[in-house]
Amino acid sequence: MKIDLHTHTVYGSGCSHLEPSDLVEQAKRIGLDGVCITEHNQLWDPERIEKLGRKHNFLVIGGVEVLTDCGEILVYGLHEPVRWVRSAQVLREMVDRAGGVMVAAHPFRGLGLTLEHDSPHFPNEGIDIEEGCRLPLLGYVDAIEAFNGWAYRREWQFTLEVSKRMGLKGTGGSDTHKVLQTGVCYTIFERNIRNEQDLVTELKAGRFIPANCDYGTSPTPPKQ
Repeated sequence: MKIDLHTHTVYGSGCSHLEPSDLVEQAKRIGLDGVCITEHNQLWDPERIEKLGRKHNFLVIGGVEVLTDCGEILVYGLHEPVRWVRSAQVLREMVDRAGGVMVAAHPFRGLGLTLEHDSPHFPNEGIDIEEGCRLPLLGYVDAIEAFNGWAYRREWQFTLEVSKRMGLKGTGGSDTHKVLQTGVCYTIFERNIRNEQDLVTELKAGRFIPANCDYGTSPTPPKQ
């Protein structure tokens, strides 16, 4: 199954220009099997999510993107307010109690990145892979967003390598804020996802790989 795990709508993200129904219809048009709506620091009401899914006869799952002291984290399976949560440790405790899952969202956005194949004659300023593996955020999460729709190829390559070294499975999400960006990155699940609980179960089990419309699927998904 192909699911975009990272989307934003006008309902809960002031930076988005995307109506919920337009998100779902575009996802259907491009061949996705489902979407997760992950507004900034705001959860959708489960009944409203279910109603949206029924309206379009499409899998719609609620989540949230939480801004913490260690970076932004995608959370699935949590139904407590998070607007005032800023500690990654506190968020981890909340998610554990709820039996949910945490995914590091675009953990290297805005950072200078150095790859191992870079020419020593033209060094790139920024963190290298080893430094990336020591990012505090990665100590709190269950997986890492390897493909993000606002990232660039170098960032994808860097994140995939960190994912492999850390033994953290990689997800894919468009981080869409407008219609045409929907599904540019997504996650391929081995098993059928029918609801939020299935999603959480499969994320915990690691039965998925990230995919990107330009880059393809992760060539060497990390072994578990």
